[in-house]
Amino acid sequence: MNTPYLNRYRNGEYLQYMTDFLDLLSKQDLQVLQLTTQQETLEPIVAKIDAAFKQSYGSGLTQEVIALDERRDRAIVGLRSVADSYKYHFDKSISEAATALYTNIASHGDNIQRLSYQEETAVINSIAKDWDTEPELKAAVMKLGLENWHEELKESNANFSVKYLDRVDEAALNPLADIPELRNQATEAYRILVNHIRAHATLSGKETYNIILNQIDVLAGQYNQVVTNRSNNSSNDNDSSTEI
Repeated sequence: MNTPYLNRYRNGEYLQYMTDFLDLLSKQDLQVLQLTTQQETLEPIVAKIDAAFKQSYGSGLTQEVIALDERRDRAIVGLRSVADSYKYHFDKSISEAATALYTNIASHGDNIQRLSYQEETAVINSIAKDWDTEPELKAAVMKLGLENWHEELKESNANFSVKYLDRVDEAALNPLADIPELRNQATEAYRILVNHIRAHATLSGKETYNIILNQIDVLAGQYNQVVTNRSNNSSNDNDSSTEI
């Protein structure tokens, strides 16, 4: 049976999975199946996640954070691509400068733009600091004429950090928006409910329980495939459970 990758679903995916799961259960007579208590524990938590998600996604700060994250992604991907291209330059001095910059970026991983928000901020800060302080890298930036690119990387990352912290402050003022904690509660309630279904399927032998388990298997498989596809392409996979 497929087990949903609950900790890898983005908030919107997580919310939709839980909503679909509850919809499947609503088609059954839960009182007869002795699942009412467990369903009534999970449902209000999912409703809170729904409200918090809508509030968070509708926040002007959230939209600014998304835009600034895309801006810095373009900067770091662009710099990596430029440096990679110049590695093959016929002028050895240019090739060596490009190699130095490319090696510095690559030392932080192949997909910096796919790190979590906090990790990406730290990595870009580290790269920018290296290029400002290490003589070889500083000279390489000037050699390739990448001063404007470098400044764009620093500025976009700094602006992102400011807006991200503003959003954290906004969320802190509204406990309802604590989606990670709500997800923890929902996941625990979900697992208890599924375990009850499995136990009843074993002990009672009623086919209805097996039908529900088969439906969960298909549903989880579909959502897991979304995660797998995202991991196999080059798009931004911030997902972590704490991202949008």
